[in-house]
Amino acid sequence: MEKIEELRYLIKAVDKEGEEQHTKMLAPFGVTPSQNEVLKILDQQDGLATTQIGELLICGSDNPSRVLDRLIQKELIKKEKDTIDSRKNNIYLTVKGRAVLKETKKIEVEFNEVIKEKLGNQMKIDEFITILNRQIEGTKTLAQIQKKKLIE
Repeated sequence: MEKIEELRYLIKAVDKEGEEQHTKMLAPFGVTPSQNEVLKILDQQDGLATTQIGELLICGSDNPSRVLDRLIQKELIKKEKDTIDSRKNNIYLTVKGRAVLKETKKIEVEFNEVIKEKLGNQMKIDEFITILNRQIEGTKTLAQIQKKKLIE
């Protein structure tokens, strides 16, 4: 196997294993990583339209409707008609959603600490981010990441 092919497989494997670990850590709170990402987005900017959430959502599909529907069923978010444009719906965190998010934020810190420990010092993390940014330069996904950084 060529080194570049091994690297490709390792990147996929790290994502897959990380997603599985993240899912297990969030399971006691009844949310998936994608659902938790929506809660985090709304915590930063409550009252966004579905399309706006989709522009910021990195974990999951291009169509966030299914994720939003599940969160509405769980009563973690609510959908309300826009007061100015009745064709538009805005999405808001509920009290229950904020309570769940308070707990899942602790899980996020714990999950990120594990990654940090495995990667080592900050310099390595910064270098790794630069390398990965180069790999997805000019893509929709990198634009989404940059947009998310602006609201956080």
